[in-house]
Amino acid sequence: MRSGSARPRWAGCRRRPGPGWTILIAEDAGADEESAGGGGTFFTELKADPGALGLDSLLAEVNKLQRVRAMELPPELFGDVSEKLVAAWRARAAKEYPSDLRAAAGPVRYTLLSTLCHVRETEITDSLVELFIQLVQKINTRAEKKVEGEFNKELKRVRGKEGILLRLAEAAVAEPGGTVRKVIYPVAGESTLKALAAEAAANEARYRARVRTVLRSSYSNHWRRMLSPLLNALELKCNNTAYRPVMDAIDLLKRYLDQPIAREGAFFDEAEKIPLGGVVREEWRKAVVDERGRVERIPYELCVLVSLRDALRRREIWVPGVNRWRNPEDDLPPDFEDNRDLHYDAIRQPQDPEKFIEALQKRLREA
Repeated sequence: MRSGSARPRWAGCRRRPGPGWTILIAEDAGADEESAGGGGTFFTELKADPGALGLDSLLAEVNKLQRVRAMELPPELFGDVSEKLVAAWRARAAKEYPSDLRAAAGPVRYTLLSTLCHVRETEITDSLVELFIQLVQKINTRAEKKVEGEFNKELKRVRGKEGILLRLAEAAVAEPGGTVRKVIYPVAGESTLKALAAEAAANEARYRARVRTVLRSSYSNHWRRMLSPLLNALELKCNNTAYRPVMDAIDLLKRYLDQPIAREGAFFDEAEKIPLGGVVREEWRKAVVDERGRVERIPYELCVLVSLRDALRRREIWVPGVNRWRNPEDDLPPDFEDNRDLHYDAIRQPQDPEKFIEALQKRLREA
C-alpha cells in the first residue's frame, strides 16, 4: 500500500496516534524478532490465536482485549472504507514484522496498525465468548467424569444384576408383543424389579448431588477467577424487554463482584430481588437456596454462568461489535420487514409459527 492510498481519517479520533502505537511495535530486548516471527512485542501477541482451552487462555484473551481497547479507536474509523479494503489491510498487517512497521512511513504504519487493532478487537471478543461457552461445558464434563469414576468403584449392586438384565432382554426379544406380567415377571420377580428400580433411582440422586458438590468445589477454588474479568470485558445485550432473568442475574453479580466471599458474604443480601426462575434449574434449587430462604452466592454464580452460556448459544443474549455472537436481528436482510413474504417464500417456510412447529415435530417423529 502506498502512503497516498486510502486510509482512515484520524480527524474523528479523540486523540491522534500517540505513544501507545509506538509501544505496540516497540522492540523487546529479550526476544529474537526474526526467529519468533515478530518478536515478543504486543504486536505479535495481538496476532496470535487463543491457546489451549483453559482458564489461562480466557484470562489472556481478556487482557489482550483490554489492551486493544486502550488504543481508543473510534468505532466509525473505517465507516467510509470498503470491507474488502479493510480485509486487505488487515491481512498485510498480520504478515508484517514490527521492524517493517517501524521503518514504514507514518500514514502506512498507523493505517495498518489501526486496521489490525480494529479487526482484532472484534475477533478477540468473538473468541472470548467462544472460550467461555466451551469452558462452562468443560467444567461440567470434568465434574461428571470424576464422579463417574468414583461411582464405578463404590456402586452398590443388586445381587446377580447382569444375569437378571440378560434374561430380561432375552425374554423381551422372544415375545415382543407379550405383557410385562406374562413375559418379564417369570424371569425376574416383581420384588427384584422394584429393587433394581430403587437402586437406580438412589444412585442417580446420589450421582447428581455429588456432581453438584464437585462443580461447586472446582468453581470456587479455580474457575471463579474468570467471573470478574469476563463480566467486565463483555458488554451483554438482550432484545427481550419483558422477560430478562439472566440479564437481571448478571446485573446482580456485577454489584457483588467487589464483595469478598467470606462467612458474612457467602449469601446475597436478603433484601435483594434475586431471579431464580429461568436461571436456577430445579435440581439445583436446594443447593442454591438454604432452609432459611437465603441464596448462596457460589452455587448461584455457577447457575448464572450456565444460563448465560445457554442464552448466548440460542442468541437470546448477544454481544455488540462482534460477528458470530452479534445481535441476531442484524442477520436479517435490511428489507426484511417490508418484504417478509418474499423472504419466507425464498426459504420455503411458513410465517405461522404453529405450522412451523408442527412440521418440525412431524420430521422429528418420522426420524
